[in-house]
Amino acid sequence: MLKMLSKNGNVLAKRYFNKFHKKPLEGVILNSSFNKDSTTVSFIAHENNRSSTDKPYTVCFNNIFLRDSSRSPGSVDVGSGQKLFTTGELATDSIHTTPELVEITSDGKFLTIKWKDGDVYDYPLEFLYKYKGSTFVTRSLRNRHTSHRPTLWDTMIFNDHLKTFAMDYDEFLHDDKRFYDALINLQKIGMVMIKNLPKIDKSVDPLRLLCNRIGPVRSTIYGEIFEVNNLKPNDSNITFSNKKLPFHQDLTYLENIPGFQLLHVVKNETDGGENLYVDAFNSTRHIRETDIEAYEALNIVPINYQYKKDDKRYYQSKPLIEQYDSNEHNVEIGNYEYLIKTINYSPPYQAPLTYGIYNKAPNREVSTAPGKVIERFLFRDFIRGLKLFEQSINNPANQIEISMPEDTCIIFNNRRILHARNEIISKPNSQRLFRGCFISNDHFMSKLTYFEEKFGS
Repeated sequence: MLKMLSKNGNVLAKRYFNKFHKKPLEGVILNSSFNKDSTTVSFIAHENNRSSTDKPYTVCFNNIFLRDSSRSPGSVDVGSGQKLFTTGELATDSIHTTPELVEITSDGKFLTIKWKDGDVYDYPLEFLYKYKGSTFVTRSLRNRHTSHRPTLWDTMIFNDHLKTFAMDYDEFLHDDKRFYDALINLQKIGMVMIKNLPKIDKSVDPLRLLCNRIGPVRSTIYGEIFEVNNLKPNDSNITFSNKKLPFHQDLTYLENIPGFQLLHVVKNETDGGENLYVDAFNSTRHIRETDIEAYEALNIVPINYQYKKDDKRYYQSKPLIEQYDSNEHNVEIGNYEYLIKTINYSPPYQAPLTYGIYNKAPNREVSTAPGKVIERFLFRDFIRGLKLFEQSINNPANQIEISMPEDTCIIFNNRRILHARNEIISKPNSQRLFRGCFISNDHFMSKLTYFEEKFGS
């Protein structure tokens, strides 16, 4: 509920924005003007100790946006920082979104707006700069959560990151800076290996502790923790067999696919069974650069996924490629990392296709609806794109192969990194025991953002 009050939000503004800006922004607010609909402000702002002679930015903000963004004690709960009103309430009366007074603080670091409903808030220079709308800094603000840019990799590029790929279990759990390094690696290359896990006992479950360091375990149809044990046959999933597995993702038949998978090697006494990984983002970038029609078809044509076993029935349709909305920044050929969002690819769980499966019969009428027959043209592009994709992911020059030692754990991005496995060759009395679990991407991004604020980029 909107409250009529007159409290200056300067202290709260400083506290709120210092939380999200480790180094204060250099610059000054120059001038401002307003009417009932808009507030226009000009300011100079720069980072990295650049010269203060930069050309001023001038931005005309919608007053609804500014009032909605107030962090005054009357607009947000001081303890939690959460809003006390809804955006829709602002439209009920123009008093909420009409300034009574707009002025610049004496140090030029805040724009004070007193609204006619009594709310007063000092908008920091950092806020004005962040939402200025210029392509120079805020070009990908809508879908960019971190300053750490993904590194799309093939085998050679991955090998350049081997020094940061692995770290010790105790470092991951107890050293915040090293833990942050691991999060950066997960964001950049999508993988990290944790070494020297302790043995499991009644008081210690190292896999669960690793997971909880990032976020709570995501429960799936296999529960919170699943096991792959060659001594305990299980036909509920092909993963639980000794068969060779093609490149795939897990749980594509769910609406909300888990973002990250952890795989803990408890015993690895068998031969074979090497794990292979490939960066699917790198492969889709290759398609975009070589056959744009095929790439676009991979964004449109749905692939059906299903899990049907015992009392479980799961079914989803997703295109192979999902990307963010295009903007002037991420469509640039060198910024594909900001365009690509997720991949959906899992042949073991694929159901029959339902799009583009009809052709036009020569010299015969068919009962298929004409609109369904037309789909065949896009389907041709889709098949061509799928062929290019599989050629890329199955090219050894794009893969890494790991024979996982015991007491290690690999963490990887399940929406980007495809994994495969060579055939497992069991020897007499040999055991292969892997344990796994999943984490939602939201928890990963939350923890990465927090430590980025703590340590800086």
